[in-house]
Amino acid sequence: MLTPAFTGTAPFSRSERATFIALALLSIVARSIAFFHYRFDSDEPQHLHVVWGWTAGLLQYRDLFDNHAPFFHMAMSPLLRLAGERPDILLIMRAPMLLFFAIVVAATYILGVRLYCRRVGLWSALLLSIIPTFFLKSLEFRTDNLWNAFWMLSLVTLTTPLAHSIRLPAIVDGDPVWIPRTSHALLAGLLLGFAMSVSMKTSLLLITLLLATIITGAMGVGRSDRRSVVRLSLALLGGSCVVPAIVAWYFWSRGAWPNLVYCVATFNGLVPSMRSPLSVWVPRLLYVPAMIILLRVAWRSRKDRDGGAARWRFFFGVATAIFFITLGGFWILISPRDFLPLLPLVTIFLVAWLLRKPWAARSLVVIVLICSIAIWRETDGFANHTAEHITLMHQVLRLTRPGEPLMDFKGETIFRPRPYYFIFEFITRNAMTRGFIADTVPEAVVRGGCHVAEADGPFWPQRAAAFLNANFIDVGRLRASGQWIGAGGGFAIAVPGEYVIVRKRGEATGRLDGTPYSGPRHLEAGEHRFESEGRDRLAFFWAPAWQRGFSPFHLQDRDF
Repeated sequence: MLTPAFTGTAPFSRSERATFIALALLSIVARSIAFFHYRFDSDEPQHLHVVWGWTAGLLQYRDLFDNHAPFFHMAMSPLLRLAGERPDILLIMRAPMLLFFAIVVAATYILGVRLYCRRVGLWSALLLSIIPTFFLKSLEFRTDNLWNAFWMLSLVTLTTPLAHSIRLPAIVDGDPVWIPRTSHALLAGLLLGFAMSVSMKTSLLLITLLLATIITGAMGVGRSDRRSVVRLSLALLGGSCVVPAIVAWYFWSRGAWPNLVYCVATFNGLVPSMRSPLSVWVPRLLYVPAMIILLRVAWRSRKDRDGGAARWRFFFGVATAIFFITLGGFWILISPRDFLPLLPLVTIFLVAWLLRKPWAARSLVVIVLICSIAIWRETDGFANHTAEHITLMHQVLRLTRPGEPLMDFKGETIFRPRPYYFIFEFITRNAMTRGFIADTVPEAVVRGGCHVAEADGPFWPQRAAAFLNANFIDVGRLRASGQWIGAGGGFAIAVPGEYVIVRKRGEATGRLDGTPYSGPRHLEAGEHRFESEGRDRLAFFWAPAWQRGFSPFHLQDRDF
């Protein structure tokens, strides 16, 4: 059976109701603490930097790099503009994720009620809220949360119970009909179009729905005919094209369509080249036999689907299987967040299966507690791990001014333009190793007049790391252009700009390039010499950094 059969809608007992309320409170308390303490994933500031680009008048893909669809960043820009530049900005921007979380949980409840009963809906919503993958990813500022919300809204729209007129009761007794109206399919497609404009992974969801519709119709489940299948498929596809077409027109009208195609399609298309042909093609070759097995199981399970809810269960069971088979067969980089859209349905099926057992309530309690322990371990006992990035942002806002470029890994300094186009995430680093993308960071830093960079780390490409280490000096979580001066007094400037000569107790005295040194001086690229009678250790250092209270002799927050 693809999905569990379900008989009976046993009501909550008094003890089960009390247990449910206690576990729901546990989930709420855990989320409240984790919201403020859970560490920031590197993807969060990366997304927020792109959002900042919209507030700064930059055009995504053309003026700054991103390999995601644009709607999430466009939608979040008004909130960022309202919040302004502040070190704890990621905590502020996590707030909309709570709304998207609530939408997904509420939609899970509605689907659970429509497919089974109210008891299944309630337990499914609670269990989903505490599953570690969903719990943690739904906290983070990332596109996947808005994407998942649109997807779940589309499923709720698609399953709205209709006969000759709207009937609100959506439980098994209400028996929602199998064939939705064309208007509902069109609206569901429109919501999927919004999802597509948030993440191109929606293409997999569309394939899933269309194949499930065809299989369900072909097997005669719900007495659907070919005309109905074609009508619903066309409505779903037509609706899903509206929003992406508007987004495409927007970028085309601004001359950025080739940039969008490169970033979202061509760049992401580099992923297969980073895997061995065997690892790419073996799952694809297994796709056909896996689908044959699915069709065989579905054919055996097609009987006893007389009620509308049972037909929807068959449909979503087939869709869930198609999703996992297609994901495993054709997706190259699979991460936990790729499973977010199907977690609600899997949770509903699991809860419905468990509630058929006499030990249902106890098993659900055990699962929730196991998930809670896993979250406790993953969050290091809910310890506060947000301080590191907030400290970095404190230094960014003190060391730089709006408009001054800052060289970082992925945009994690958020509010400052990057002189180099590409970000150093997995695809870029591997593409550089294979020679698909050139490491022109040194030229970009010099050309952009960039005097501030993030501290050294493993994500820097080899050539970029060598240049920054040779021409920038640490001040804490960041580094500014400059370097220690050797015993002979000679040094080389790579990035032209205003510099000071400093020692531990303040500015040095002596002669710079044969003339008395009397404060900050503009130095061109090339060789320079400083002559001093003392034996203090000296450094040449970007003058604005010195004037803003930074010194290579006093590193700030180095312990983070």
